[in-house]
Amino acid sequence: MHRATTYCLIGLCAIATLLAGCERHQHLVQQHLLEFGTIIEITMISGDLVQAEGLLQEIEQRLSQQRDQWHAWEDSDLSRFNRQLQQHSTAEVPQSLSRLLELSARYHDATGGLFNPAMGKLIGAYGFHDGSADAQSVAEIRLDIPDMHDLTIEGNTATSANPNLQIDLGGIAKGYAIGLISDFLDVNGIRDYVINAGGDLVVAGTRFGHPWRIGIQNPFAPGVVASIELEGKHSLFTSGNYARRYYLGSDLQHHIIDPRNGRPARGQSSATVLGGDPVRADVAATALMIDGAGQSRELSHSLEIEDFLVISESREILISRSFAQKVDILSRWPVTIID
Repeated sequence: MHRATTYCLIGLCAIATLLAGCERHQHLVQQHLLEFGTIIEITMISGDLVQAEGLLQEIEQRLSQQRDQWHAWEDSDLSRFNRQLQQHSTAEVPQSLSRLLELSARYHDATGGLFNPAMGKLIGAYGFHDGSADAQSVAEIRLDIPDMHDLTIEGNTATSANPNLQIDLGGIAKGYAIGLISDFLDVNGIRDYVINAGGDLVVAGTRFGHPWRIGIQNPFAPGVVASIELEGKHSLFTSGNYARRYYLGSDLQHHIIDPRNGRPARGQSSATVLGGDPVRADVAATALMIDGAGQSRELSHSLEIEDFLVISESREILISRSFAQKVDILSRWPVTIID
C-alpha cells in the first residue's frame, strides 16, 4: 500500500488566530493521507498542537487498520471472507465486517436494490479492481447478477449459493470510515473540522466563526458547478462517473454499475447528497447516480433525505427544493426543482 502523509502544523501551513476572550491561539491543522483509493484530508481547529498531532496519528493508524479489514481485492478481512465464500459457499463473518454487512443489506432493500455491494466480482471483471478487464466474465456474470438477498447470515456464519456473489464495500465503507473519524474527533473535544475524502465530506462547527465553504465538482471539467456554506454538523457526498473510468471504443466504462443490467450507469454524470449521516449520504449518492433522473423522489423518501442534486449526462441539474435554497448554482445549465 502507498500512503502519503503530510502534517501542516507550523510555519506557512499553520494559521493561528487569537480569539477574543481566549488565552490560547487557535490553529488550523491539516493532515493528508492516501487511503480507500483517494486522498483523505483532515482539517481541524485546535488550541493544542500536541493534542492535534496525537489525534492525527491515531486517525492514520485507524484508517490503515480499516483498509486492512475492508479492501475489496488486496489481502484483507473482506477479501479472505469472499475467497472462503467462493470456495465453500459458507464463511465465518469477521467482527470487522459484521456491521457493514448489516448496513449493506438494509440499504440494499431501502434503495430497491440500486445499492448492491454483492457485485464485487462484476466490478472486478470490468477491470476496476486490478486494471484487468475480462469481457467474457462480464457477459457471464450479467446473466445472473447477485444481490444482497443471495447472502444469508445467521449468527456469525454467512452462506451463498450464487458463485457470482462477491462483496465490495466501496459504496459504503468511505462514509462509514469518515463517520468513525468524525465521532473520534467529537469525543476528543474537537468542535471545528472538515474530513474530506476525495470530495466526500463531514464538516463540523465553523472556520474561525465563519461557515465552511464547499464546492460541488463539475463532472465534465475542472472546477465547481455549485457551492454551499455549512456550519454545524453535516455530511456532503458525491458519486460520479469521472473518478474511476476508461473508454472501450467510444463507450465510457465507469465503476458505478447499474445492478438492473450489469452495465455502467447511464443518464447521470454525478449525484450529490447533503445529510446528517455520512453512511446514508454515501449510499444515497450512489443510488441517485444510478437512477436519479427516474427515481429521485422515491429514493429521497425511502432513504429519508431532503437535500440532493443530480447532474445529467446532458448537463441538466435536477435538485430538491430544500437543497436549492441552500446552494449557489454557478453554472448556466438548465435546472429542474423536485418537490
